[in-house]
Amino acid sequence: MASWPEFLAHLEAAREEAVRSLGEEHAYRIINVHVAALLEVRKAVEAAYGPEERATSLLYAQLPSLLAELAWAQLALLSAHYPSAFRCLRSALELACRARLADLAYPAEIAERKLAKAALLERKRKRWPRGWRLVKKALESLGGFELEREELLKLRRAWKTASKHAHASLTAWRGGADLWRPWAFDEQMATSILQASDAISDAVLLLFLDAFPRAREQIAAFFSARGWESYLPMTYRCLKMSTRSR
Repeated sequence: MASWPEFLAHLEAAREEAVRSLGEEHAYRIINVHVAALLEVRKAVEAAYGPEERATSLLYAQLPSLLAELAWAQLALLSAHYPSAFRCLRSALELACRARLADLAYPAEIAERKLAKAALLERKRKRWPRGWRLVKKALESLGGFELEREELLKLRRAWKTASKHAHASLTAWRGGADLWRPWAFDEQMATSILQASDAISDAVLLLFLDAFPRAREQIAAFFSARGWESYLPMTYRCLKMSTRSR
């Protein structure tokens, strides 16, 4: 086992290689785009909704966990620990979808009770979808916005990729021969993580836009000043539709 200084040296070498190969903009895209977008959403929601309204939203209550999952995905990407990045991304997507469905199922309950009820339904495996069915059902609940076929397929590919690589039994080997080695930068895997993070963050943002319509104007103003449409196309499309309908 490596010593602590050796461990830190591995981390720094992996980070330097990621920045050198991807460029700083892409190497830090998860934190500078996806996390930054969610932080602005939180700010807009808190400006548009009072504490009592926010207390009934499990989706809002899960914001710290969503931000943490994305932050850990960023760290895992920079340290070339790709399975961890995929696990965090899948967790973020399913966490947001589960919370949104609980909000819709129990609109009058406070967030803590919604969480308890959703957990009970999951344990009993009743009326509560799992995996891709969970994601699909949450997105089908969007009001006034429907994913186009290619958008849904892109998100499903991201979810399937994250699920595939998140399991240790499937990440130990790549291509049937190459041993996956921690700390070793792999541009193909890093790019796959960034693409998955784009699609997953895009879907999570849609859930927030649907849950908090009064916050859309402030969110739209923030996004219009940033060139993130290639990373978050569904979010931009939703905000444009919302602006036109006012």
